[in-house]
Amino acid sequence: MTDHSIWIVEYGFIDRFPASNLFAAQPNEGHRRMPYCFGVVRSADRVILVDTGFHDPAMHERLALKYGEGNVWADPVDVVRRCGVGPDEVDVVVLTHAHFDHAGRVAGFPRADVVIQSHELEALRTAEARGPRFEFLVRSSQKDLAEHLDGRPSGTVTLARGSHQVCDGVSVLPAHDTHTPGSQIVVVENERDGPWVFAGDNMYSYENVEGLHFDGVLAPIAMSTGSPTRWIDFMDETLSSVGGDVNRLLPFHESRVWERFPSAQHADGLHIAEVSLAGGHDSILRL
Repeated sequence: MTDHSIWIVEYGFIDRFPASNLFAAQPNEGHRRMPYCFGVVRSADRVILVDTGFHDPAMHERLALKYGEGNVWADPVDVVRRCGVGPDEVDVVVLTHAHFDHAGRVAGFPRADVVIQSHELEALRTAEARGPRFEFLVRSSQKDLAEHLDGRPSGTVTLARGSHQVCDGVSVLPAHDTHTPGSQIVVVENERDGPWVFAGDNMYSYENVEGLHFDGVLAPIAMSTGSPTRWIDFMDETLSSVGGDVNRLLPFHESRVWERFPSAQHADGLHIAEVSLAGGHDSILRL
């Protein structure tokens, strides 16, 4: 089994994001600082990104107007260099789902093979064809994703149909009809320190799984097109798969990640968390 280094990399944040957008049917939970992140998984001979983030100054401004000033944004193509790799060195991009803040920068990694659930793309195309009345179904989607993937060179896009092994020690599992119709999670199995799961937006916050204010009750995600019941069952199964250790579920919109893992903050205010460090890799927190 191959060991991988794992980092969670922040490329932007919002200081006051309404908690009602994170937790279903919870209108009076105030605000949370919400980072926007992607994952970097690196072995001795491979670099994998879990999601790509986005870079769109117009969207940055729109989010600032909607959720208040104090936001910071950087291009993920530049931020990935903080892990010691350039965009042309990325071998694989795994998309947990098709939303703009997870799939908006795929074109910035032109040499990478892209792995996405076939059902996610099929559902996106179907929803787009239904017209403006059904705009909710595609409101957060990366609008040109299907066309971009169609235009990538042959053999560089993998449409997974359920479980799929990306490489030794890295696989995807379907999370259909939860956050999106064809969501998937990414499982990294390390020989040295066991399994890690990138949950995508099926866990915005640790509180989704540990309970609001950590009361132990599963708190279903908001901004979902799937079923809360399906989500509860899926996340309970996922948590069980890592022995009940919530810290092995890796979120992309949770500021507490900088406290739960060794982390560094760059001069621009953006963070990076070092989840696991494989033998032969230097800590990037000392770079």
